[in-house]
Amino acid sequence: MMLPYTEMNVVLSFSFIPFIWIFPARYLTEAFTAQQIYVKSNADSYLSFRNRHVSKLHNAPDKIERPTYDRRRASLGKTPIISRTIPIESLDHCTNLLEVTIWEMEKPSEIIQAWWSVDESDRATIGDPFGVVMWPGSIAASQELMIHASQVFNSTVLVLGAGTGVEAQVAALLGARKVIATDVNQFSLNLLDFATDQIMGAQHSMNTSISNIIETRYEKLPYFDILIAADVLYNSVLAKQIGLRLYESISRALSEDASFPKIIITDSQQFHGTNFLVEVEELRELNKMLFENGFDILQWKNRSINNIETSGVILDEDQVYDANVRLITWGWT
Repeated sequence: MMLPYTEMNVVLSFSFIPFIWIFPARYLTEAFTAQQIYVKSNADSYLSFRNRHVSKLHNAPDKIERPTYDRRRASLGKTPIISRTIPIESLDHCTNLLEVTIWEMEKPSEIIQAWWSVDESDRATIGDPFGVVMWPGSIAASQELMIHASQVFNSTVLVLGAGTGVEAQVAALLGARKVIATDVNQFSLNLLDFATDQIMGAQHSMNTSISNIIETRYEKLPYFDILIAADVLYNSVLAKQIGLRLYESISRALSEDASFPKIIITDSQQFHGTNFLVEVEELRELNKMLFENGFDILQWKNRSINNIETSGVILDEDQVYDANVRLITWGWT
C-alpha cells in the first residue's frame, strides 16, 4: 500500500550542551491559557487518513494473539542486519494494532561487550552501540503516540536518540507531517534509512546530516510539536542533557508565547543518577512554578510491558522478558 508523503529528516546529533532558556514566571498563566485555547486536532482529516490505511492500522480481536513474523536478512556494507516486526498494541488490547518493521544489527553482542569492557574515556573510539537494536522504551513511546494518534497527525515530531526508529516510524505511519530523527550513531541512522526505504519507498524525503552539537553547543533545537526521547538515559551526563533539552523546549514556548510541545520520555533501564527531574535544577524550578499555578507537573509514571522479544546484548540469541518502563508524558490533551 502506498502511504502519504511523510518528510523524515535524519540529523546526526545527540551529545550536546544545550542552550538554556530563561523565562519570567509571569508568563506562565498566560502561556498555559493560550495553550488550552490553541490545542485543536484535525480530527476529520486524521480519521480520513486512518480509514485509508487500515492494512497498517487495523481493528484487533477482543484478545490479541501475538502473531509470528518472517525475518529477512540483508547487509549494510559488510555488516549483516536482520528485520524485526513489532506489533504495537493499544493499551486496552482490543482496538488497534500497528505493525512496524525495523532493521537491527544481526549480532550486536560483540560490539556491546567491547563497549562495556573499556574505560569510559575510550568508549568514544567504539561509538554508541545501543542504537543498533530495539529497546522496550521505544514500544512504550509508540503506545503513547497511538493513544494520541489524532494529535500526531500532521505534526512535526523530533526524536532524540532514535536508534532503529520504532517510535519514529510509528509517528510517520500515524500521519506526522515531518519526523526529525536524531542519533549519535551513523549506523543506527543507516538502519532507520534502510527501514524507511523498505516501508515508504520514494514517498518520503530522508535527509541525513551530520551535526556536531558539542562544537555548536548553543545551537537551539529545531521547532517541533512533539518531542520524544525513548531509552536514551544510559548515564547521568546524558540524562542531564535530555533534562536540559526538555527545559529548553518548554521554556522556549513560554518565552515566545507559543503552543507547548507534547513530550514523551521513556526509560526501561533506570540507571543510577538518571532522574533528571531531581538532578536538573532548572526542571525543579519549572515544576515548582507549574505546581504553584495549578498545572500538570513533569513526573514519572510506570508501565509494565510483557513478553517483549528483543535482540540479546550479551548473547546473540533473542530474549523474551517483561519490562518495567518509567515514562513522562506531558502537554497532551
